[in-house]
Amino acid sequence: MSLPFEVEYSEKPSKKSKSMKRLAVIVKPENVDSITSALKEMGLESTIYDVKRSSKEKGERVASGRGSTTVEVAYNTRKIVATVVNADDTDQVVSRMKKALGGDKAVVMISAVDDLVMI
Repeated sequence: MSLPFEVEYSEKPSKKSKSMKRLAVIVKPENVDSITSALKEMGLESTIYDVKRSSKEKGERVASGRGSTTVEVAYNTRKIVATVVNADDTDQVVSRMKKALGGDKAVVMISAVDDLVMI
């Protein structure tokens, strides 16, 4: 599998970049290593973002004051692992990430890449 972001510079969108997808996976911090190692095995690079997520899931409890009170945080800390793949390889990469998670839940956002230019 070749790296999808190795395209030549052009002023116009290339046909090759039109057939690429961006995968962004929202995972718990402890699952980042398994996702990134699965991507590295496939020859893909990734970018990792720290994010805060508000959901139905209860937030963390944090001790406050002199230890007698606790406050529930309104958000959960998560990570986003993002990569760019060829459109034909999307299903293969998603299934590999699912296998790497080993049953933990995650959200995969798949979006089209209009153009990719290396500068």
